[in-house]
Amino acid sequence: MIPRNGTVLLVGITLAWLGVGTAPAQEKAEPLTSPLQLTAGDCKTCHPRNYEEWDKSYHSKSVVAMHAGFKKYITTQEQARGRALNRHELMACIGCHAPGMRFASDEDFARLAQLVKTDQKEALAGLSVDCLACHALHASGHPEAKPPPETEKSTYYGPIKDAVNTVHGNKYAPEMNTSAFCKSCHTYVTPADLKLEGDWDVVCSLTYDAWAAGPHGLQAKQSEQTQCQDCHMEKKEGKAAEVTDVEVPLRQVATHTFPGWHDAAKLKAATDIALAAQAASGAFQVTVTIDNKAGHRIPDT
Repeated sequence: MIPRNGTVLLVGITLAWLGVGTAPAQEKAEPLTSPLQLTAGDCKTCHPRNYEEWDKSYHSKSVVAMHAGFKKYITTQEQARGRALNRHELMACIGCHAPGMRFASDEDFARLAQLVKTDQKEALAGLSVDCLACHALHASGHPEAKPPPETEKSTYYGPIKDAVNTVHGNKYAPEMNTSAFCKSCHTYVTPADLKLEGDWDVVCSLTYDAWAAGPHGLQAKQSEQTQCQDCHMEKKEGKAAEVTDVEVPLRQVATHTFPGWHDAAKLKAATDIALAAQAASGAFQVTVTIDNKAGHRIPDT
């Protein structure tokens, strides 16, 4: 005779094997992409090095990497308001994390919220801080103006004064070499700034503010300041573009990996740590000295 608890165990195993009572597998959603005319993949044709570096960076994963915070924002605010968030309210996050979405339809914004809430990360992977986010929207000074769809009519901005260009319009933007250029997204944003309702405890990026208040920022003479790009876009010799039958000079070109706290080498180089221990009265007194070599607080957001 089989004990009663053994029978229950056997039935439980059988049901689990057959999949009874388990949630159905979630169907893959169609990818949601920026409505801008060019993608980072399009730019890869002439800028392969820049693309490969960017593709490894957190800028290329700016929606997926912050998915948990974005999901919390949407669910918290929807509960507080008793309704779905509109495009303006969703832009509070997505305006920095996928700037091209400002030109998306209301339907796409509703779908964006649904994809985030249902953890459809694969469908969100195409949204990012891509090439046009910096080299068109932000650098133009008019991020609300959508660039024209025809490549040859488009003007893209860059920090190279004498850039060789035969594919599209080009405009020198020296401010792209300054921390002020990074300020629009990497600065202090409060719940009041975003007009949020209910409880909200996710802090946006404060790095610019920490840099500005630090010894390498606005407190120093301009000639002695260390800009964000000096550490996070270090220059290496190379070509800014590779175009068939066009001679592009070798020069110092900014890298696009944007290393930060998520980069082991950058994190290790950011501080020097020294330990000193001294025995006293049957105990050890340990002194930890941390030398911050970064241009802002460590740790920071």
